[in-house]
Amino acid sequence: MAVLTPQQRNTLEAAVKQARKVAEQGAFNALQAMAVNHPEPYAHMEATDRSLRNSLRSKARLLGDALQANGAQEINQLSYELAYETWHKMLFAKFLEANQLLMHPDGVAVTMEDCEELGKEEGYADKWDAAANYASRMLPAIFRVDDPLMKVAYATNDRIKLEGIIEGLENAIFTADDALGWVYQFWQSEAKAAINASGDKIDGEKLPAVTQLFTEPYMVHFLIDNTLGAWWVSRNLGKKPPVKFEYLRLLEDGSPAAGTFEGWPNKTADVTSLDPCMGSGHFVTSLFPVFAALRMHEEGLTKKEATDKVIAENLHGLELDPRCTQIAAFNLALTAWKFCGHYKELPEMNMACSGIAPKGKMEDWVKLVGNVKDPVEKARMENGMKMLYQHFQLAPELGSLIDPTTIKADMYTASFEELQPVLKKALENEADTEQLERGVMAAGIAKAGQLLAKKYTLQITNVPYLSRGKQDKVMADYIEKHYNEAKGDLATVF
Repeated sequence: MAVLTPQQRNTLEAAVKQARKVAEQGAFNALQAMAVNHPEPYAHMEATDRSLRNSLRSKARLLGDALQANGAQEINQLSYELAYETWHKMLFAKFLEANQLLMHPDGVAVTMEDCEELGKEEGYADKWDAAANYASRMLPAIFRVDDPLMKVAYATNDRIKLEGIIEGLENAIFTADDALGWVYQFWQSEAKAAINASGDKIDGEKLPAVTQLFTEPYMVHFLIDNTLGAWWVSRNLGKKPPVKFEYLRLLEDGSPAAGTFEGWPNKTADVTSLDPCMGSGHFVTSLFPVFAALRMHEEGLTKKEATDKVIAENLHGLELDPRCTQIAAFNLALTAWKFCGHYKELPEMNMACSGIAPKGKMEDWVKLVGNVKDPVEKARMENGMKMLYQHFQLAPELGSLIDPTTIKADMYTASFEELQPVLKKALENEADTEQLERGVMAAGIAKAGQLLAKKYTLQITNVPYLSRGKQDKVMADYIEKHYNEAKGDLATVF
């Protein structure tokens, strides 16, 4: 596999750090220009701009920004979200283009030069605007086209600064297998340093920056080779594996030193894996080609067939930070497309953010259930939504430690799985922007709940490290109650 050289890694780190500053300032400028933080819209604003402004203010409140008594709207969380989305939409487009995977909506792969020509014809601001929009159409689960943030345009000078940062990076950086893994750590590195220097207790807001740590490739492959690899070899003694297990440790008789993994299934198709702290998806993307090769060998599948089956059946991931979850999903998509040698539509990924807490009033969340005709079923759904709301209030601190199976669904309360189709229907029919955004958040929480409630053959991760003395009260109290013997460090709890 191609990995970044130390020099390339340093170059990427400097670029990402600079990009965060530029993107955040540009986001604040763009939101101010639309009077999102002002009590009233500007007099010159047209109806479409006023409508977008209202949608952005609603989203700000759902993200945790306060609405002041005088009508002024805080936009700190919204600005950060916009900065992240804008920079990463451009960055992901460049990753796709560098790997010959950036697709025009007509189904043809395009270069940045093509985007420049097509962008003029199609009304985009420039080639980057065109490329980012093409990328977002390829990745609808990652970049929602109905998200109001996707409709916010940066000022020309702010956009040009971001473009310059990307254009200053050599193409080889975007084709390295570990580049995406470093992106999020570099994005958070200055925030992490500031938090650690402050000496403050670590709460849910600070936790992702402090505990995020990119796992080097040799560590990932050592763990995969001595779990999944050891299992396969123990089931197929004397046979040559269809994939090289470079770090597999064997005993003198040729059996795996890690053991025979009794209790595991006998077919790769039945092995499920979960990374409960997946970060930018390094374990998930490294497991993908192993699962695919084994299933192609065992079942005679094509690369395309193996890709769909592995994503839908073998791979699962959870992550505390929704932004990191987004990178992981893109990382898996890019890995799958490179494996196939071309772009293809992918099945729904079993990946979710386990750190989202419902915001706002419970009664507003209950409204997402909609018009269920049967009064008994409606009551069950509403009670299920209340359960979802209450259970995930501690999600930003606890993430994948939350166990939905501790609350049992019954004749009076719908399960997480039962809520999902109702939520999907609510998202399709919802006209109110604030309810739509709340529905998107609820659907994500329900997905996380579904993954958290399952059992897996293999749980494989680089655990988050946080000593008890640095944990905030919410986290420390929960851990003491449920994981008393392991409470010394969050890593031990996991």
